[in-house]
Amino acid sequence: MAVVVDVLKLTQVQGVVAVRGTSATGSIALATTLKKSTETQSSPKANIRAIHWTLGASGAAVISRDSNVLYDLAESGSIEFNGFSDNQHNGENVDVAISGASGTVIIELTKVDGYGSQQHQGADGDLG
Repeated sequence: MAVVVDVLKLTQVQGVVAVRGTSATGSIALATTLKKSTETQSSPKANIRAIHWTLGASGAAVISRDSNVLYDLAESGSIEFNGFSDNQHNGENVDVAISGASGTVIIELTKVDGYGSQQHQGADGDLG
């Protein structure tokens, strides 16, 4: 079974993407997967804000950016960064490799740069 990449939520400042399947790699492309049709993009950057996953009994998943492994996942779990986010290699696409059994990995990304003038959100919640 191939891996399927589904966008669950997409705003000017956030993208939530599910990668589902078995024994393949799905990519979250910063320039296309996280770009709204009303946005422009130039050298986009996105930080990882949260990860949720569930994998079959013999399943595993690896999250990497630019061939650098950031997270090794097994079984099921959740990581939420409250008050900060993982900005390592944030200008690179996010690759999710699922192996061994079927599974789902959901990644919440914060769009921090390169998505046009509507991309930034002030402390008061206003966009622009």
